Amino acid sequence: MSPMLRRRSRTDGRSPGLRRLIRYGWLLPVGVFVIAGSILVVTYAFASIPLPKDIHPDASAEVFDRNGHLIGTYSNAERRFLIDTTKLPHYVAEGVIASEDRNYFNHGGIDLKGIIRAAWADLTHGQVQQGGSTIAQQYVKNAILQDPERTLLRKIKEAILAIKLEHRYSKEQILGFYLNTIYFGRGAYGIEAAARTYFNEHASKLSLTQAAFLAGIIPAPESYQPDDNPKGARIRRDHVLELMVQQGYISRARADKAEHGPIKAAKASSELARHQEAAYFMEWLRKDFLYPEYGSCLYTCGLKIYTTLDLTMQHAAEDAVSSTLPEKTDPQAALVSMTPTGEVRAFVGGRYFDSVKAARGFDYASDYPGRQAGSAFKPFTLLTAIEQGISTQSRFSGRSPVTITDPACSPPYVVNNFAGEQYGTITLDEATTNSVNTVFAQLIAQLGPDKVAATIAKFGFDRKGTAAEREVTPYCSLALGSLDVTPMEMARAYSGFDAQGKLPPVTPIAYIKNSDGDCVKAFVSVKFDCKDEVKPSISQAADANSTEVLSQTLTHVVQGGTATAANIGRPVAGKTGTTQNHQNAWFAGYIPQLTTVVWMGYPIEAGADKKMGTGDDFIPQMQYCSDTSLCRPVHGQTVVGGLFPAQIWAKYMSTVAATMPIVPFPLPTSQPTKVINSVAPPVAPSQSPHPGKTVTPGPTIAPPPSPHPTPSQTPAPASSPPNVIPTPTAKRRKGEP
Repeated sequence: MSPMLRRRSRTDGRSPGLRRLIRYGWLLPVGVFVIAGSILVVTYAFASIPLPKDIHPDASAEVFDRNGHLIGTYSNAERRFLIDTTKLPHYVAEGVIASEDRNYFNHGGIDLKGIIRAAWADLTHGQVQQGGSTIAQQYVKNAILQDPERTLLRKIKEAILAIKLEHRYSKEQILGFYLNTIYFGRGAYGIEAAARTYFNEHASKLSLTQAAFLAGIIPAPESYQPDDNPKGARIRRDHVLELMVQQGYISRARADKAEHGPIKAAKASSELARHQEAAYFMEWLRKDFLYPEYGSCLYTCGLKIYTTLDLTMQHAAEDAVSSTLPEKTDPQAALVSMTPTGEVRAFVGGRYFDSVKAARGFDYASDYPGRQAGSAFKPFTLLTAIEQGISTQSRFSGRSPVTITDPACSPPYVVNNFAGEQYGTITLDEATTNSVNTVFAQLIAQLGPDKVAATIAKFGFDRKGTAAEREVTPYCSLALGSLDVTPMEMARAYSGFDAQGKLPPVTPIAYIKNSDGDCVKAFVSVKFDCKDEVKPSISQAADANSTEVLSQTLTHVVQGGTATAANIGRPVAGKTGTTQNHQNAWFAGYIPQLTTVVWMGYPIEAGADKKMGTGDDFIPQMQYCSDTSLCRPVHGQTVVGGLFPAQIWAKYMSTVAATMPIVPFPLPTSQPTKVINSVAPPVAPSQSPHPGKTVTPGPTIAPPPSPHPTPSQTPAPASSPPNVIPTPTAKRRKGEP
């Protein structure tokens, strides 16, 4: 083009759009004719394209607590929630229709007028300004064809299926399909997910200005994010409001009011992916219960999962832990609370309660192998004795140290009380109250460790039916808690005490509904029809009367023994536990309506020569010693089960039990009558039976033949002595307790 012609083109008074229309305007009717003719020609060829009989868009699973409060959702990168769109404010749908398909109620799936109008706008502006697809076509493209290619073949398929869709469903139904599936940016599919993602609201609570914004960003949602492009977002909102005025949906005055001010949307970030209420519970539920059964359906089928968790109790548990251990350098902690029927009410798997990343790491409440329980395990030996008819008034020597020479514990091993504390001849009841190690070492020798191992297995510690199934090997160190256990296992077992010997199944789920609202599986008794009702598998792990005797004995621990910090002014049965060198501290306790177990300890760390003399992994000690990198007292105190764990337990239980009636534990109908007056065992020799080395229990699954508990190095406060046993020296994976 010559310079003169270029100047003329700039000064002839015609806009570029009008010049293009003059030059290419004849193509418009020809193009429309070709498109329409093509549709007619191939309609027969594509008449066999099937429209799915049942349309169920992908939707995220929602998880609720026992009172119907939303805890969170399960989804991949997408968030979807199917709702009844007929119950939305009318302006939500009207804004979408005004913006996306103004002739929605006047066409049968395709809108030729809309196609012509869009083509005209595109041609006169020199770029794509409008789309000609109807709401039905958009739904077919996104939810049925799921084909992003912009080809003539796909457009023809889209048009034919849109027509079929309009013949099968009403306009209201199709609009509902569309609103439940259209993408709004930020990984949100559907109006409900969009409302939650942008405004932390349900779609039923959207304001007019919020609804107009969401309708406006449908064509290019990521381009109109309020934090990245606030001006563009506001322009899109105002454009939709203007269209709603033009089409008679709202008044000018109402539109002017809705246009006032910026769009107050939540900041777009990855916070939703990083944070989740009750994160450890949600991950445990997903990993151990839901995904193994439902697979990817968990993320796409719109399941509604009603759990046994109580968010009020969960918050109380988290508050109890965080207020007791507020420092970043404090040890880890776990808390599990459940009813005598096994319904989980609170679940704390670590101190970072809402961290998805932490929850997907190590869960201190339920992940194997667990930690040694120390004297919190003594009740299983005492219960074995009671079941053998041995009275809790039986008497044993409480002196320390003693050497257990009974062949059942061969070869002999030395047992110490905490800090070498000395007792005279005391009863089993008193030995339990004061957690006297030497008495329980004598007791398991008399009973036979095989009988105690059998009791422990009956209470689920053999992990039967899990990938970690094991044999509870009958060693005498079982009496002092040498077996690795999890807080979840301990809570279930103590719930068995509370349930008079009936060992409950762990039950985190009440029932599950599908996306249509029908109950498909129930794990507890429900008052409505459910397709599959799972009957709980309850085993009688111990005699009811025996557990009633045990519970009465364990109340003395709280009333005047090692767990007075757990006294909340009502009947409480429980037991403290502290392992060698104060590496783990426990309190497991219950009232007739609820069992709660608390554990605390430092995570495992990589060993170094200056700390351990070896390169082995190790657990830091919650006490004072010369090596400050190895020994880390908490808030200036040596930690025992009767200190921080009992305090956490009391804070939580006093809060959640406030609305529960105060009831006593049931009295046993009879008492065991066999009274043992044991001969005092020999005093331990000055030197270990194995000179030159300290003998400690080995790994949980295969303990050594001669475990030799040793005393703690540092005494705890006299009011709360721990019950000390050795910790295994075997290596574990980094990050495991």
